[in-house]
Amino acid sequence: MSKPVRAFVAAAPAAQHCLELVARGPDPAELGLRWRMLGERLAEALVLHLAPVLGGKTPRVAVSADATPPALAAHGQVCRHGATERLGLAIDGAAMLRLIDRAFGGPGEVPLPLPATLPPSATLVVGRVAAAIGAALADTLDCNAEELVFQPRAEAPEAMGAVVLTLLVSQGSDPAWPIALALSPAGLAEWLGPRRVEVAARRSADPAAAPFADVPLPLAARLVDMRVPLSTVARLEPGMVLPVAIARAVPLEAGGVVIARGTVGNQDDRIAIKLTHIA
Repeated sequence: MSKPVRAFVAAAPAAQHCLELVARGPDPAELGLRWRMLGERLAEALVLHLAPVLGGKTPRVAVSADATPPALAAHGQVCRHGATERLGLAIDGAAMLRLIDRAFGGPGEVPLPLPATLPPSATLVVGRVAAAIGAALADTLDCNAEELVFQPRAEAPEAMGAVVLTLLVSQGSDPAWPIALALSPAGLAEWLGPRRVEVAARRSADPAAAPFADVPLPLAARLVDMRVPLSTVARLEPGMVLPVAIARAVPLEAGGVVIARGTVGNQDDRIAIKLTHIA
């Protein structure tokens, strides 16, 4: 005697979960590796953005594993749109005093002993350096610069178990000075976790292949960036000569964003730029 055959009908469609919901987040070891890789890319991007702040001279930036904390530092934190964790930032204070002295026509000397706190005149210089770091971070994280906001602090923000990344900046005969970035373990997962998938998806297109390869892209090279007193501007007239100095590292911009930097020269009786750094 055969058993009756019954047709089973599903009460509802089977669930199909998207990859973003079922995929596991990166483990601490992977986050640490991404943090170190970010440091290498950030060092390269920071070379371009720091050069205008340092008088147009191209600095050298490298990741340091054993840099000691500076005795005097400008502290702050970087807030990212949509992120709850904030990135701690510490910039060497002696280097800021050296930049202030040069801004007022000095040779870049640092008072000894160092003051307990940075003077109010350091606010503008620290802001320019922080803006350069923010622009380099935006390039490295593949986000808009408007998503990152620097907030100065009187002292270092507390971050329990923070993972510190230190960059050493050197230029000419000046001593190398550190820039320290710190993120908590939760911040590493928030800043370096899910966004990596989005970045990979956006970068899958090949700019050298059709239809992107033939799209015209205007480039602008800023040969001169000078400051002139208001009294001189008020006396401008045809025939007046203004002495200018072309920076050693000329920025090359696309859409208002610096994509490379190079030196000015001649080629076939025309002014040319030899690229030295790529963003």
